[in-house]
Amino acid sequence: MAIESKLLDTAPSDQNIVDLFQGEWSSSMPAERGLVAEPGHAHLFTDHRIHWAEGLIGPFAGLDVLELGPLEGAHATLLESLGARAIVSIEANPRAFLKCLCVKEMFGLSRTRFKLGSFLPYLETCPRFDAIIACGVLYHMTEPLRLLDLICARTDRVFLWTHVFDADSLAGRGDRALFWPPMPLGDTPYRGVRRLYPDVAKSWQGFSGGAETYAIWLERESLLAYFRDRGFTVSVAFDEPNHANGPALALCARR
Repeated sequence: MAIESKLLDTAPSDQNIVDLFQGEWSSSMPAERGLVAEPGHAHLFTDHRIHWAEGLIGPFAGLDVLELGPLEGAHATLLESLGARAIVSIEANPRAFLKCLCVKEMFGLSRTRFKLGSFLPYLETCPRFDAIIACGVLYHMTEPLRLLDLICARTDRVFLWTHVFDADSLAGRGDRALFWPPMPLGDTPYRGVRRLYPDVAKSWQGFSGGAETYAIWLERESLLAYFRDRGFTVSVAFDEPNHANGPALALCARR
């Protein structure tokens, strides 16, 4: 949906800003703001996963944080409220990036820089960060190990939330035909599966998935082993084998 170019005749308001992308919002706005963002199914501005991560790889106060795939800026808003010194958030989806700018304006973010582009080439040359957050991006990658290699070269504190492949959990799912058989990833000891994007997801204007028709989901144990093999202490929470969109977990890794 294109943003309408007609002039508004209502008084300036944050709701006017939200309405630019009405019907495309994944995040629900904080209740105290009284803003309606549809469908707004995810409570990302008060995300318990970020508070959990703060206890394991934080506190975030005074840290320089790199966020991969900010979606709509909710986590950056939360990180600023927790005292992060500076946040760089890299978003490749142009419409998601514009929503991040809307949130930056509405919430007065002053220590966050949203950048438009791919975080893969950025990670190849960027400086080190105190912590890297990648919530909802790993399972959209066609080369997930490449992303993990780049992350581990730039920080010793990582928070991920991602879908993973678990054969037992997926056996009874109606979308199991979207998953190919597990396979080794290159010459590594880690395994993953090719997972196709359903057409209904790709057709939504607010779709925030990868650029290809598929992504590689790491097997659960391969993901944990990857970090342990590199000297990280790994903690797992929000482990949801029956998540609506596929098995999912949150992971903190620190070394």
